[in-house]
Amino acid sequence: MNRKYILSTILFLSLSLLFAGNAVYASAEENKTICQGVYIDEVNVSGMTKAQAEVAVEEFMKGLQSKGIAIKVGDNIVYSTMGALGYTYEPNDDIEQALDFGKSGNLIKRYKDLKDIEQGNVVLPLSFTYDKNKINQLVNADVSAYNVAPINASVKRENGKFIYTDHVVGKKVNVDKTAQLIEDAMTNWNRQDIIVDAVVEDDMPMYTKDIVEQCNTVLGSFTTDYSTSASGRAANLENGARLINNTVLYPGDVFSAYNQLTPFTEENGYSIAGAYLNGIVVDSVGGGACQVTTTLYNAVLAAELEVKERQPHSMTISYVDLSRDAAIAGTYKDFKFVNNTDTPIVIEASTKNRKITFKIWGHETRDTVNRKIEYVTKVLSEKKPPADVITEDPTQPTTYRKVTQTAHIGYRAELYKVVYENGVEVSRTLVNTSNYQAAPQYVTVGTKKVQEDKDTTNTGTTDNTKTGTDNQTNDTTNNNSGTTNDQPNTDTSGQSNTDGNQSDGLDPTWDLEVPLE
Repeated sequence: MNRKYILSTILFLSLSLLFAGNAVYASAEENKTICQGVYIDEVNVSGMTKAQAEVAVEEFMKGLQSKGIAIKVGDNIVYSTMGALGYTYEPNDDIEQALDFGKSGNLIKRYKDLKDIEQGNVVLPLSFTYDKNKINQLVNADVSAYNVAPINASVKRENGKFIYTDHVVGKKVNVDKTAQLIEDAMTNWNRQDIIVDAVVEDDMPMYTKDIVEQCNTVLGSFTTDYSTSASGRAANLENGARLINNTVLYPGDVFSAYNQLTPFTEENGYSIAGAYLNGIVVDSVGGGACQVTTTLYNAVLAAELEVKERQPHSMTISYVDLSRDAAIAGTYKDFKFVNNTDTPIVIEASTKNRKITFKIWGHETRDTVNRKIEYVTKVLSEKKPPADVITEDPTQPTTYRKVTQTAHIGYRAELYKVVYENGVEVSRTLVNTSNYQAAPQYVTVGTKKVQEDKDTTNTGTTDNTKTGTDNQTNDTTNNNSGTTNDQPNTDTSGQSNTDGNQSDGLDPTWDLEVPLE
């Protein structure tokens, strides 16, 4: 029994001494200080504990990171800090080395460490790094913000003459070279604020004056007539021509009629005129805009530019053949084409004597002597108009009858581009297929019965009958002879059409699809 007690006592005392020893050792390690004369980079850590040294080194690093760096771009300066560019020291064991200096190893090593301190301070250097991605981001975003964009030479037509505007050379920061200068300054840093001059180079425009001056030839032109249009519609065509006139498209640029002509508002110069809506004619601001886009479409065809988007009207119009129209409506019917030539083009638009003309000027590279083109319409099918839509008007006498909208024949048609070389057809290419709805004639009739005056021979009824007769439209289903013929209203070059009125019984003012946006 005594033996067991003695063993238990010995075990308890041994464990107590072990834990006490560990605690003393841990306490000694925490209170262990660095010898005098030891530096970590520029930080004097003499007499510091590990925790104190860590704080001192971090404060030193914060001071370095707060240093400024300025990049000059001409007369402008972009400011940043070393810390914002990721400047910091690489992970190391310098503090542990400082704590062990003169206190670890055998007696000879300890003696040598202490003698080194007597000869001068011991400096444990820090190694620094920075973030190249942050430097590139700074140069790309902030420094390059002071780039001066070059300006292409331009061209316009005024009073029948070309006016060429010279190009302007821009200024552009060389990102790679400027970033390298910043990296070099940070690598060889004297720990003062840094100033770097950005590398700025001339930035030449893509199209200089000598290139733009090649735009001097009509590539394609087209004219349509609006002599029968009401004043509001005529004003809209003139306004559309004004908005498009002198538009310059550089190679690869896409023209959008919607972007060029909208908004269809009075503030943008438009008036109220007739437009299509679900097969009937309504008044809408901008009515007539489709004749603008249609005329331009045919000039584009003559110039052989690339059409990106084109839609037909819902019903036929009168001033061009079938499949040669280009409607505009909201954002779902637009006319777009691209300048697929190697030089800029300018669109000249004009109105005179109730005719609208588009000319596309550019650099002619086609064989204009031996090669000719024309566009041919082919009618695939026709659909007769449905039965008349009758609206009764109780305020008018029974003798009253007025056609408020003529009937429309429905068509399905194709447009072909035909190329001739030396007078011989060498190709026939399908350009588009178009569908046009048939629409009924809309007629308003009177239903008011008029009591005749037996004592009077010249009655109001007779007058009403004459009035009704004057408002009748008898030709409601005439065929469009210009569109059923395979010959378009152009010459063999496909460049002009001055006969915009076709005898189809249709009101030529009904050519704008709505709703407009």
